Amino acid sequence: MMRFLTILLALFGAAATARAEILGMQVERAVTEQDMKDSLRAIDLVDEKGAPFDLRAILADGKPTLVSIWAHWCPNCLAEAPGYKALAKACPQRWNVVFVSSTPKDFPKDLARFKTYGLPWKIYRIADTTRTDAAKARAAGAFYGLTKEGGVVTPTHYFVNAAGGVEAIVSGRINFAEPERLAAFCGS
Repeated sequence: MMRFLTILLALFGAAATARAEILGMQVERAVTEQDMKDSLRAIDLVDEKGAPFDLRAILADGKPTLVSIWAHWCPNCLAEAPGYKALAKACPQRWNVVFVSSTPKDFPKDLARFKTYGLPWKIYRIADTTRTDAAKARAAGAFYGLTKEGGVVTPTHYFVNAAGGVEAIVSGRINFAEPERLAAFCGS
């Protein structure tokens, strides 16, 4: 917990300790913070070939995890690329980093754009199980943090500690390239 508090303070300053439901951009959501946290263990992800990706196993592997909802059309997502490159260079193995397309229909474009950055991580999409399983569809909506209008805020980041607990959900751009933030994230 203390490690995450250090990271959050470096990322957001005193606002991190204000205990807002979700840090960063505030919007009216159709789901609760707890729904969003619980969704990480309920969603099914697949890679570009449709092969399952076991997020639950990643969350349980003893390393902290960053899960980011990303979109090719999102200016803040694109603006984060230099920070992710700095993170990849400084400490690529310190954290599990998982990117998820903001909508399954945009996945081909998200994948193409994401690959241009040459990052060591992959981007996934929500699996088609949401089409036939109402519980999976609800979990996907919670994961995306659907707004009251049915939209998705991008980027949205889930910071998960080494024990698998969600420490923070952050909506909005994070610049990991800033030296203080990079040092906090990499533990240096």
